[in-house]
Amino acid sequence: MTTGLARGSSGIKFVRIVPASQKAMERRKLWVFAVTFISYGLYHASRKTLAGVKSSVKKDWLENTTGRPLFDTDGEAKAFLGTLDAIFMGAYAAALFFWGWLGDRLNPKKVVAAGMISSSIMLFLFGYVPKMLDFYSVPWYVVTYIGFGLLQACGWPSEIAIMASWWGGANRGLVMGIWAACQPLGNIVGSIFTAFILPFGYEYTFFFNAAVTFLFAFVVLWGIDSKPPHCLENDVEGRATVSRASSISEEGEPIGILQALFLPGVLAYCLCNACLKLVNYAFFFWLPLYLTENYHWKETEADQLSIWYDVGGIVGSVLGGYISDRMGCRAPTISTMLIMSLGALWIYAQIGPHLFWNGLVMTIVGITISGPYNLIVGSISIDLGSQPALAGNSQAMSTVSGLLDGTGSAGSAIGQVIIPVVQDTIGWHAVFYLFISLNAISVLCIAKRTVLDVKRMFRDRRPEGAPLLLDQDSHED
Repeated sequence: MTTGLARGSSGIKFVRIVPASQKAMERRKLWVFAVTFISYGLYHASRKTLAGVKSSVKKDWLENTTGRPLFDTDGEAKAFLGTLDAIFMGAYAAALFFWGWLGDRLNPKKVVAAGMISSSIMLFLFGYVPKMLDFYSVPWYVVTYIGFGLLQACGWPSEIAIMASWWGGANRGLVMGIWAACQPLGNIVGSIFTAFILPFGYEYTFFFNAAVTFLFAFVVLWGIDSKPPHCLENDVEGRATVSRASSISEEGEPIGILQALFLPGVLAYCLCNACLKLVNYAFFFWLPLYLTENYHWKETEADQLSIWYDVGGIVGSVLGGYISDRMGCRAPTISTMLIMSLGALWIYAQIGPHLFWNGLVMTIVGITISGPYNLIVGSISIDLGSQPALAGNSQAMSTVSGLLDGTGSAGSAIGQVIIPVVQDTIGWHAVFYLFISLNAISVLCIAKRTVLDVKRMFRDRRPEGAPLLLDQDSHED
C-alpha cells in the first residue's frame, strides 16, 4: 500500500490508504487457488487409500495368522469392503447437507482445516492401528470409517465458497474446470502414493496419506483468507471505513436447505448428480480391484493403470469448462459428454486384458464421466449458488454446493451396496450395463435444462467474456 497527504477546504490534513495493486491481488488469488486446489486434492488422495489396497486388506482379513480370520470367505470380505464404501458415502452424504449449511455461517477456511485434521486422524485409526496392534474388529472398522466420511464432508462446500469469493465472474467454467481437476489429480496422487508405499505394507499407505493431509491443514489455516481482504480508507476525521474488494455478490442472510433445493435448476442437477456420482465413485472405489480380479494383474500395476481414468477426468473437466464458457451455457456440454460415455462404457466392458487399449479407453471413460461430474459439483454449484433468484445473496453458496454434492453422495452410497451384489451374482459385465443405464438417466434428468439452453443459445448470444449466470426465466424446472 502507499499513503499520501491531502488538504481539505478546512485545512485539515488526512491520510488516504490506497488499496494494494491489482498485480498483488492477482498473486493472492493465484495463491488461494493453489492452496485450495492442493488441500482438496489431499482430501481425495486420503479417501483413495482404501480403494488402492483392497486386495491386500482382503487377503489380510482372510489369512490372518496371529488370530482368527475376520471373514471366512472371499465373498464375505468383498461384501464388507462394499459396505465400508457405502457407509462412507452415506455418512459423507448426510454430513454434506450439514457442513454445507454450516459453511455459510462459519469461516470456510477453518471448516476446511478442521476437516483435514480430524479426517486424517480417523484414517490413521482405521487403517494403521488394526494392523499394527493386530486388532481386527468389524465394529472398529465401521465406526472409524463412518467418522472418516462425516469429517471428509467438511471440505467441498467450504472450498467452493472460498473459490466463489475469490474467483467469481467471467470464464468461471474454465477456472472452475481447472480447479475441480483437483479431485482426479488427488486420486492420481493417492494412487501413486499407494503404489509406491504398498510394498512396505498396506498399513503405511494409511499412515502416509493421513500425515500429509494433517500437516497441510495448517497451510490452509494460516496461509489464506476465506474472502478477499478489506481495504481501509480513512476519512477527514480519521475514522476508518471499510470497503470490500470485488467479489461475486453482496452479503445476505444464509438460506435453508429446503429453500436451496427449490431454487431454479437445483433439483434437476441434484437428481442428475445422484446417478452420475454413483458411476464416478464406483470407478473410484472398485477400478483397481476390478483390474486385479478380472485380469489377474498385480495390485501395484492395477493402481498405476487406474490413474488413466483420473487423467481423463482432468482433461474432461478443463475441456468441458472451456467449451461451456464459449457456448454460454453448461447443460448441453454435460449432456453431450454423458451421451458419449454410454458408448465408451460399452467398449471398455469388452476391451480385455490389453494394457494400451485398456488405458486408452479408460481415459475416454474418465473424460466423459469424471469430466461432467467435476463440472456439476464445481461450475454448476457456483452458477446455482449465485443465480438471479438469490437477488445477490452470497450466503447461499456453501448450502447449495453441499446439497448438490450431498444428493450425489447419497446415490453413490446406495450404489456401493448394489455393485458387489451385482458383480458377485451376475458378473462385471452386468455392472457396466448398470453404469450405462444410470448415465442415460442422468441425461434425462437435465434434458429439459439442455433443451432450454440450446434454444437460448440460438436466441441470445452472450457477449464473450461476460459472466455466465443461470437465466431465472429458463429455470422453471
